[in-house]
Amino acid sequence: MRPRSSRSDARRLTTTERGELAFDVGPDPRTIGVVLRLGGAAPAEQELAAILAARLPQAPRWSCRVLRPAGAPPRWDPVPVDIAAHVRTVEVGSGTDDDVLAAAAAVIREPWELAAAPPWRVTRLVTGTGHDSVVLTLHHVLTDGTGVLATASALLGMVPPPPPTPSAAPPSPTRRVLVAARSVVLGAAEVAAGFGPPARRTSLHAAIGPGFRLAVVDLDLARVRAAARRHGATVNDVLLVAGTGALARLLERRGEVTDRLVCSVPVSRVRPGDADRRARTGVLRVPVPVAPGLAEAERLRRTAVLSRRRRRFASGESAVPLARVFALFGRLGIYRRVLERQRVIDTVVSNLRGPAEPIALAGVPVTGIVPVAPGVGNVPVYFTALSYAGRLAVTLRADERLSAQLPGLAADVAAVVDELAGP
Repeated sequence: MRPRSSRSDARRLTTTERGELAFDVGPDPRTIGVVLRLGGAAPAEQELAAILAARLPQAPRWSCRVLRPAGAPPRWDPVPVDIAAHVRTVEVGSGTDDDVLAAAAAVIREPWELAAAPPWRVTRLVTGTGHDSVVLTLHHVLTDGTGVLATASALLGMVPPPPPTPSAAPPSPTRRVLVAARSVVLGAAEVAAGFGPPARRTSLHAAIGPGFRLAVVDLDLARVRAAARRHGATVNDVLLVAGTGALARLLERRGEVTDRLVCSVPVSRVRPGDADRRARTGVLRVPVPVAPGLAEAERLRRTAVLSRRRRRFASGESAVPLARVFALFGRLGIYRRVLERQRVIDTVVSNLRGPAEPIALAGVPVTGIVPVAPGVGNVPVYFTALSYAGRLAVTLRADERLSAQLPGLAADVAAVVDELAGP
């Protein structure tokens, strides 16, 4: 099944998309993953391919490869898509969480040939238990964390496709200047809001290696919301405290003590009329107190005050200036070295909003959704949360060297939330 694409769709990558290419310095590819846990057997490859063939024309970017001509900016190049080649099956040893997550991690680590085909795949994880999973993987250049779920849900037929957006008249030169100026001001404010002392040097700051492990903490969303409200905070604040609390406990077990851990919090801006949800994610930098003896409730109250101040400047507009810096580092060939030595942050905490009601894939109920973020530099643990049908799944992506500590980290995340939520 090969949907046709118009060559007139070819265009240069945006600044933020070029930044994502520069960010792709390994050791693992810059891949976003979404694991759909199913309440039954996965739909057949042919059925998934047929659904994608019907929906793919509504997301033109997913029918493009990325070309990087010598001496010219990289560009999107529309190509006929062999959808069957993008859908495949992996046999899993069992249906246990450990085996399914290990198989998903192996799929997410697979490299991309960006110039050969559009960088996305759909993989059936067949367990033999009657309860399978389907993994969507894509290169971050295609979209951001919020866009992947929205676009994937539409492409895989889990939600109705968005209605077509009428073409708007191109803005006047004056309007373009005003929009650009506003973007610069908002982006500078978002970056400035994160200024502060560097992260403390700890054993966490070591260049990550190839390979990672996954663990998932399943939480009751209503309980987390109630805990947040009780302390004048948000669900995102609870996640910041739970993630840093788990890392602080790991450091304590190593005989290390610090008074703060600094989190990067991605901020995504949805642009009207963008069917592809192109990559455009800014960041906020939030220092979370973790001093020994500080009660979890007090940590949450202090974190809520800090994050509330910084959220006032959250616009996603820092994506463009940061991408320009990333691209410059890439051209100079120093990006990986810079990332492996950075002390700007200790970890990344993302919070994504998924469907509030249960959904199904080709008639098979989706019982859970597990998000997986890409890793880079010297950040050994990423926390990515996604709400779905009353549950909050928190995925821990840990560097291979922390695999033995991963169960303890996951247990500590749950323990911090339990303490905040109370009996």
